[in-house]
Amino acid sequence: MFRNVQFRLELQQSLEQVALTDAQSIRSDSDYAPGTQKKVSGEVIRWRDDSGPEKIDAVKYIELLEIEIDELKHQLTQRKALHGHNEILDYLKSLEPQNLQELTSTAGEDALEAMNTFIQRLLGVSDPAQLKRTPTEATAPELARLLYWLMVVGYSVRNIEVRFDMERVLGMPPKLPELPPGENL
Repeated sequence: MFRNVQFRLELQQSLEQVALTDAQSIRSDSDYAPGTQKKVSGEVIRWRDDSGPEKIDAVKYIELLEIEIDELKHQLTQRKALHGHNEILDYLKSLEPQNLQELTSTAGEDALEAMNTFIQRLLGVSDPAQLKRTPTEATAPELARLLYWLMVVGYSVRNIEVRFDMERVLGMPPKLPELPPGENL
């Protein structure tokens, strides 16, 4: 669930940045008194990573820099507004129950099996039916640590699953991660 929330948040923020950049590129120079601030002529040489040096009109270059400054100011404003807040938690709180269910229903069978196996080994129970019947006592800090590790492992398993799915879709051979010596499952 947390992996899916993170992906959705990043996608949403990327789309907002694209919309912001598009809106700023459409922006007119009506903020300036005509011809006073941009009495510049000539060209500026910029270096492009893919093709090397290119010439660009100095006024156009200034406009690009102004757009970049506006975008950075917007990002800074967003970060200041979120300071002290957990974006993922805020996003989860804003979701409708059916949308929350969607976030947990996309995990594949392999990921679910991996998580169930992890839980069974963690609790020392081999029979899944027995897991439901086994009473367990834990203090609040122990339960918090257990839930934390379940989130970390679940997030990692889902990340691996998404990576493998992307490699499969793109036709790439899967890269199996190597475990450090002595850490075999």
